[in-house]
This record gives sequence, structure tokens and C-alpha cells, in this order.
Amino acid sequence: MARIIDAHVHVGFRGKLAGQTGREIIEKMDRAGVAQAVVFPYTEGTFSNTPVMEYAKEAPDRLIPFCSINPWNRKDAYDELERCLEEGYKGIKLHPSGSGYRLSDLNLLGPAFELLRQYRCPAIVHGAGDLLNSPTQFAYVCKHFPDVDFIMAHSGYFWLVDEAIDVARENENLYLEVSRIPLFEINQIIASVPADHIIWGTDAPFVEYTEECMKMSKANCSAADYDLIMGGNIARILGL
Repeated sequence: MARIIDAHVHVGFRGKLAGQTGREIIEKMDRAGVAQAVVFPYTEGTFSNTPVMEYAKEAPDRLIPFCSINPWNRKDAYDELERCLEEGYKGIKLHPSGSGYRLSDLNLLGPAFELLRQYRCPAIVHGAGDLLNSPTQFAYVCKHFPDVDFIMAHSGYFWLVDEAIDVARENENLYLEVSRIPLFEINQIIASVPADHIIWGTDAPFVEYTEECMKMSKANCSAADYDLIMGGNIARILGL
């Protein structure tokens, strides 16, 4: 069995509403049998990437650091992204609908995607079917940056799972991530998209962690495909 890797975890704190330290997520991972996790800051409002790397350095064999930017900050955002990629962050997390920009706005995001292409790093992007990060927005950036791997968090759920499946089948550099999606839609995705383009994550701390892990044990997939979804695909993308 391949090692299990959670591709979607927030660390740090978002005011008083949500938060967890690196040690706290590792404790959850241990209880659920998760080997590693991709971790990044909360991406709405004001945030810092620094705590993410601090947590990752405390447990480099467990936590994989991703950064985030607010592209409205323009040059400062691009400089921050380049600094992070130079420092060893393995990718970026973006939340267009949370920060008020279109994923397809290449005047705003093009320089960031170009940096990802240069550093061979992926982008995981909120993709819960909202207008600013709908499946058609992903299709647009995938075609303009075919050398960048894009991961659609939440796979278009609630209302755009069918469109997300179509876009994933048409774009080799697009992966569907299934955090917080009910089992019915997960099985729909598994039946329609090659297993090597599906990625598991939790969106912790916004879930009951062990339950989100156990959900996938009920999915309609072979043992080999389960291993790809639960860790093999994100490991391949990140070169782990």
C-alpha cells in the first residue's frame, strides 16, 4: 500500500474561527494513519506564509509546505511567491472566490503561473463551483499553462461536478481533489476520470479528520487506484 498523503490542510490561525498548529495536525494524522500532509495558510484576508515553513521544519518528514499570495498586491505578491519557491515551498494554494479575482485573469495571475512553470511547482486552487473558480476557469488556465499542474480542490462540488469531470478529461494537467465531497460524487468522479488524475485531501481543520479519511475506504475503486488517489498521485506531482 502506498503511503497516505493529505493534499489539503490549513495550518496557523484564522482569527478565532479556525486554526491548528503543525503538531495538532500531526496528532490527527497519526490517529488516522496518514503519513504526510500538504499544508498552507488560510488564504482569505491577511495571512503569512512564514508559520507554514516553521511547522514544516519541525516535522520535515510529515509536513509539505505550500505558500499562498494575494495577487491584488501585484509585484509584492510575485516577489513573495518567488521567495517562497526559492526557500523550498513546494507549491501554491489559491482561493479566487475568497479574495475576489478570476482564476482566468492572466493579467493578474500570469506572472505567478509563470513562476510555477519555472520552478516546476503545482497550484492547488479552490474549485467548489463558484463563479470565479468554476471548471471553465480551470480549463482556461490549463490550456494557457500546459506545463503547470493545477489541482481543483472540491472538484466543482456542489453544482458543477459534471463540468469538472469534463474539464479534467480534456486537460492532462488538471487533477480533481475530493476533499469534503460526499461519497456519491466521489464515486461519480472515480467512474469518469482516470485514477491517476484524482487526489485525496481533507480540508482540515474544517472536517472531522478520521471520518474524512475513512470515507475513502468505501469508494468504488481497486486497491491500486486507491493507492494512487490516497497518495501516489500527489507524491508523483511533487517528486516525493
